[in-house]
Amino acid sequence: MKKIFTLAATAAFVIIANAQTINLSNNKGVTYRFPAEITGEMIFDGENVTIADKEFNLKEWSRINVNDINTADNTVEVTYSGDSASVAVSGNIARYIDVEIDRSHVAITQSELVSAETCGEITYILKGESTNGGLLLSGSYKSTIELQGLTLTNLSGAALDIENGKRIALSAKNGTVNFLSDGAGSQKGAISCKGHLELKGKGELTVCGNKSHAIYAKEYVEMKNLTLYITKAVKDGINCNQYFLIESGSVNISNTGDDGIQTAFKDDTNREDEDTGTIFIKGGIVNISITADAAKCLKADGDIMISDGTLDLTSSANGIWDSTKNKTKASACIGADGNVTISGGSLDLKATGSGGKGISCDGVFTAEGGKTVISTTGGMLVYSNGTLNHNYTSSADRINSDYKSSAKGIKADSGVRINNGEIQITTATNNAEGIESKSDLEINGGTIFVKAYDDGINSTKDFRVNGGDLTVISIVGDGLDSNGNLYINGGYIRTMGSGGAEMGLDAATESGCAVFITGGTLLSFGGSNTFPNKSGSTQAFVKTNGAIQPDTEVSVKSGDEILATFKVPTEYSSSRSIAYGPGNGPGGGGWQPGGGSGNGSIMISCPELKSGVSYTILNGSATYSATAALTSSGR
Repeated sequence: MKKIFTLAATAAFVIIANAQTINLSNNKGVTYRFPAEITGEMIFDGENVTIADKEFNLKEWSRINVNDINTADNTVEVTYSGDSASVAVSGNIARYIDVEIDRSHVAITQSELVSAETCGEITYILKGESTNGGLLLSGSYKSTIELQGLTLTNLSGAALDIENGKRIALSAKNGTVNFLSDGAGSQKGAISCKGHLELKGKGELTVCGNKSHAIYAKEYVEMKNLTLYITKAVKDGINCNQYFLIESGSVNISNTGDDGIQTAFKDDTNREDEDTGTIFIKGGIVNISITADAAKCLKADGDIMISDGTLDLTSSANGIWDSTKNKTKASACIGADGNVTISGGSLDLKATGSGGKGISCDGVFTAEGGKTVISTTGGMLVYSNGTLNHNYTSSADRINSDYKSSAKGIKADSGVRINNGEIQITTATNNAEGIESKSDLEINGGTIFVKAYDDGINSTKDFRVNGGDLTVISIVGDGLDSNGNLYINGGYIRTMGSGGAEMGLDAATESGCAVFITGGTLLSFGGSNTFPNKSGSTQAFVKTNGAIQPDTEVSVKSGDEILATFKVPTEYSSSRSIAYGPGNGPGGGGWQPGGGSGNGSIMISCPELKSGVSYTILNGSATYSATAALTSSGR
């Protein structure tokens, strides 16, 4: 046997000078391909042959052939075909790669000797098809996995199980369509990566997670160029620690059992700067639709920062009762335990489930740019006597806040800062506010339109408007509602409360707070208004009573000079006074939109008004005379 192999080997060595590649193979489908120029001196002792510093036992490696097939340096090619697989390893990295194949399950171990100084990064090329196969890749140096038309389902684990803790670039080659799916097992994803995962390439990749997440990375996930479809996940579509970043390409996620994309802190101590649990959207297209109760399209343990890109996020998920925390828990298109900052991009957020929110964060919400459109249509969620009501329509004033959750456009626990950008918000159900800050609220610029069922914009502490263009309409509540002081220092503002006791401007006068006006151009209408009643205002206002009509103009004149003009928004309805519906009342029922005349308090302020001077208010065809003042008692 030794003699026969020796002769075969000798013949191969003789003709290799005239060929490109010598191939050494075993009967399991593994081939090492050695270009002629790298074989050097091949040592053969009758039992083993050593080629390019890699030793092969001839009991296992029993076939040698010579051909012109070339495998590029630093590459490993894995081809799946039904219930089998084959692997070809380029000869220059032979000494660093060990391969085991069990039918269509491939395990590749990359030596710990691989480094920039030895051979550099290795690329693993995957192609073909198998309905019961997978790849297990181990190593300790960064590598690339390139998909070149791969359809792979692993019925017993992850389709790609990457046990390498370094940076892994997963690339779908341009023009290819690829599919990965998993099955039973303990894996955390159909793609499971122990290190950093970079999703790239100009091809398409579809991932289906039948056990847990579709894509899981122990550290960060970054994405460029790739067109990614996640069509199913038992848990999250993408789950990773440290951070998620998309710069280009598109990610499309649906049919998840939990969040669309979720980031977490890797640990609680020794945190690196990049280990923040943040989601960064810097470009690309993000389309996510979720239905799982209390889930989020984007969920971050840290911050969410959006600077560019197009986001279309839809949550039709209902809220739940969290028996561990003893409080209701609602869904959101964007949810962060930290801050949410939007400085660019185009966002279309729709929340249709009970208590569902467009944006919800425990930290500060900041808008610096971009266009954000939010619509909520889900009912109010109330937990009472062991039962969840997903469309509570009665008064919730006496219900503990832990036992209820209302749909809202934007809710931020630590404050709201709007400095620039365009924001459009509509809400449609009981207690559904447009923007709510559980702390202070400040508007410095931007264009804001809010049409809310309840309060348009509400703050728990002080509320400041320093600039911007604001149009705020409430169906059954206040336009601008501050539970602290309300400061109007600048901006162009149209705010309309619903009528009755609901105001255009409402400050917490019962707590000793007040409205202060030092600048800006303001039209405020409601059943009443909170007028400045303390020293501190430097800009005068005029007031009268009347009804305003949509698409009409309200102006203030000094003689023949028009000082300020406001067009009443088309979206406003003149019949917005509040009344108790049949059978409703304090303690037993809820506020209902009434059918009153729409009469209320009209208040105008602009820099040209002088205290003590008489002006003319024009409201459509009606005119009123009013004397400007810096303060006024009552509402």
